[in-house]
Amino acid sequence: MKLSNLVAFVREYLIAISSFLLIFLLTLFIYSETKKKALERNEKLFELKATQATQALELRMRDYMQILVGAKALFVASDTVTREDWEQYYSTLKLEENYPGIQGIGYAHFVKPNELPAHVSRLRNEGFKDFAIRPVGQRPIYTSIIYLEPLDTRNQRAIGFDMFSDSVRRSAMQMARDTRKPAMSGKVRLVQETGVDEQSGFLIYLPIYQNNAEPEAIKERQRLIEGFVYSPFRAKDLMMAIWGSNFNDLDIEVYDGNNLGENDVLYSTGEELYFHANKKRELDMLSTLSIGNHTWRVYCSAKPSFVRSADTELPYFILLGGTIISLLMFFIIWSLINTRRSNSLKQTITDNATAALFIIDSNGNCTFMNPAAEEMTGYDFKEVQNRSLHKMVHHSRPDGSHYPAAECPLRNALHNRKLKQVYDEVFIRKDGSFFDVSCSVHPIEDGSRDAYAIIEVRDITEEKRAQQAIIESEARFRTMADNAPVMISILDIWKQSVYVNKQWLDFTGRTFEDSINFGWQQVIHPQDVAAFEEQYNQAQASEAGFRAEVRMRRYDGQYRWMVATCTPRFGADGDFLGYISSTIDITDIKEADRKVKQNAELLQKLFVEVPALVGLVRASDKQYLLANPLYRKLFGNRLLVGKTLREAHAELAYQGILEEIDQVFSTGTHYVGKEVPLIIDRHNDGKLTQSYFNMVIQPLMDAKGKPEAVLIFAVEVTELVKARTKLVSTNEELSLKNMELLRTNNDLDNFVYTASHDLKSPIANMEGLSNMLRDILEGKLESEDKQLLDMLAEAIDKLKRTITDLAEITKVQKGLHAKVEPLSFEQVLQDVMLDIDSLIKESNAKVEVDFQMKDLLYARKNLRSIIYNLMSNAIKYRKAKVTPEVRISTYLEDGYVVLQVQDNGLGIKKGQEHKLFDMFKRLHNHVEGTGIGLYIVKRIIENNGGRIEVESELGQGTTFRVYFKQVPVQAPLQSQQV
Repeated sequence: MKLSNLVAFVREYLIAISSFLLIFLLTLFIYSETKKKALERNEKLFELKATQATQALELRMRDYMQILVGAKALFVASDTVTREDWEQYYSTLKLEENYPGIQGIGYAHFVKPNELPAHVSRLRNEGFKDFAIRPVGQRPIYTSIIYLEPLDTRNQRAIGFDMFSDSVRRSAMQMARDTRKPAMSGKVRLVQETGVDEQSGFLIYLPIYQNNAEPEAIKERQRLIEGFVYSPFRAKDLMMAIWGSNFNDLDIEVYDGNNLGENDVLYSTGEELYFHANKKRELDMLSTLSIGNHTWRVYCSAKPSFVRSADTELPYFILLGGTIISLLMFFIIWSLINTRRSNSLKQTITDNATAALFIIDSNGNCTFMNPAAEEMTGYDFKEVQNRSLHKMVHHSRPDGSHYPAAECPLRNALHNRKLKQVYDEVFIRKDGSFFDVSCSVHPIEDGSRDAYAIIEVRDITEEKRAQQAIIESEARFRTMADNAPVMISILDIWKQSVYVNKQWLDFTGRTFEDSINFGWQQVIHPQDVAAFEEQYNQAQASEAGFRAEVRMRRYDGQYRWMVATCTPRFGADGDFLGYISSTIDITDIKEADRKVKQNAELLQKLFVEVPALVGLVRASDKQYLLANPLYRKLFGNRLLVGKTLREAHAELAYQGILEEIDQVFSTGTHYVGKEVPLIIDRHNDGKLTQSYFNMVIQPLMDAKGKPEAVLIFAVEVTELVKARTKLVSTNEELSLKNMELLRTNNDLDNFVYTASHDLKSPIANMEGLSNMLRDILEGKLESEDKQLLDMLAEAIDKLKRTITDLAEITKVQKGLHAKVEPLSFEQVLQDVMLDIDSLIKESNAKVEVDFQMKDLLYARKNLRSIIYNLMSNAIKYRKAKVTPEVRISTYLEDGYVVLQVQDNGLGIKKGQEHKLFDMFKRLHNHVEGTGIGLYIVKRIIENNGGRIEVESELGQGTTFRVYFKQVPVQAPLQSQQV
């Protein structure tokens, strides 16, 4: 085509070409934006769904671990667990209903080679006639599966299997044993597999130690291991139970360990492994899970059905539709220009156009409508022809009110004489329903004819709905941000605020206009701005998040400490857009922290200034945490804190005292030593001297009843010992030395009493500050922060109980030399019965009395304390659903008045009788108590020249006999008020 012909064509059809280019370019823009939004939405939806699938797997596995913890609790709470107990525990859990996918819950027992014959015999006697440990062969240790529920056909195959013989299982069992935590094995073939529908499997183990111990050292854990509660899993059954049909549009692959080889596949939804495919899928995500000290890699990829959603296909429809519309507009206008020459072509184009086309004359009457218009309005052209288009499809407003024709922009389009006019209107279909449309009106004047207008109409109902959804979404975001309990601001890449929420405005007292852009610089303390901007610039350079503490000015002019957490924002294409900042007030937290530290310093000062040797040693590494000046001075002011006992006192090796401290750590039983001989380096110059000490090594127990530290109290009595060795010393000197020793011991008791009394105030302050901190941070704490506060409260409560017990022991010590008087056993018993009357009525206890020896010379409160403790314990530690029966009697034996208290209660195991009288020791924890009652009773009796004995059988009852070394009162006592 010649240039002149092209110019002529463009000039002749300029309107048609311009309309085409305008609509086509607009279509390209809408197509590009819609496609970008659709891709962004698909990526976010996939990431959310893949994350949900991974979290569902992790949460379910943690649930299974909690089930194993519950199974371990059954062993801890019971002296013996029978097969019936295990079956009842499993049936109570209803795992098939609540947690489908688990193969079962079992228990594997550690068996030494010398125990093997007895173990096999016991299992065969329980009904497993062909029981044997598999595989056969001699090994240094065996782990025999003895319990496994449900005991179906598959699980019966596992009874007797030695899991320790398999390297993969053994690695997990050793990890669980040495860490005291659940451990998961690698990929294995379960012994439950029958060869049909075989699946990969794995197991989770939780250790159980002898005597329900919780050993700290790894060697102790290896020595005391008794067995494992465990659960086997068939991977496919488990994953299908977790995910079900909720993730059918994803392909999920689970790999065992850090490697992603084909042999490491634990589970996949299909036969094909898409992680190893030559061409990766459009949407995929690889996650890492750490469960029971073991790693899983989870690979999720979107199926084609996920990617081919309506949103992703919409841009292509828009492109296609826009192109068609632009072409149709070109041909429509081109056909109008060439009406006389191409009526048939015009009719073809208009009849096949997807947009509704109307032609109205100067009177507003419809002279033409294409099939698309007929379909849109529901009218046939014959029903509309030569009738007012306004009256047919535009006669009323959406609220039902009349729409005057004089106000109709379509009706008046010819009179405005504009080249093109676009309106958003609401049309009415033949059935009376309203719908939103976009109308393009093209007035046309023909010199030989009357003027007319072409109206192109598009149904924009869906577009309106989409716009409304965007508006509502933005409104919801602003509502959520304004109601969030933190100050929120959004910053762009130039560090300018583009949005702040209501909490920001309320805190600063500034307007929104003053707060955006660089308004944040006006509220940060001038001394903090430079450091904050430096931290901001460093984080922005790497497009990373950061956290900063700054002072910000409140609306009243006061500067408050704030912590700002800035999270980076990224666009759909990964471009860095700036930060979202959330800010909270931490002024009260800092003040509370300061007060806690202040009270801690006060507590430390009290220990430092106490007039005795005081040292505190941590259990985990045997290092000194505290040594007061007298303690350090004794060892030549050498460095003690931060060193272990053996590092700080090399000269004490093989003298026995370090071994005694180790014994306190391992048993949790206190040590009391009188005149303990030690050879020490007093001046830290290598010269050793013999010294003697009265000392108490008291364990401080944690929440689990295990020593977390020991407190060493000591008083040096070297001079007293030396004085006693001088045979030529006079009785007066000996008396003076004895008095000095009594004063020293009294000082030690007074110190315990004073320490327990003076510590109450700072501990009460610490408890108050802890509660205040919890109230201040209510609703702002993360789960880890709440756990730390709970641990702090528990530690404070533990310290309060310890101080109370020390005070009680001190009271007993001060009352050991109380005045004796003639007492009647019957009257003292009646007084005690009044005190425990509610306990007797509650339990319906029966008390039988037989006092052959009716009277005794003894301190009143001491005898009352002995009878009270023995009687109340006899009723409290009763058997469930059995009426308690207590028989109290007295008689004379070998010069002793014997008080005997016999009950039919729970009793204790053989060999544990001596533990009853240990301080803070309790053998039955289901009844409230402190564990010092019998300790005090034993101390009262022995310090008055008597003794106490106990006989007990588990489940049959207990008998206590108290031997009073005293001549019985011969003359009967007069009635007296006790």
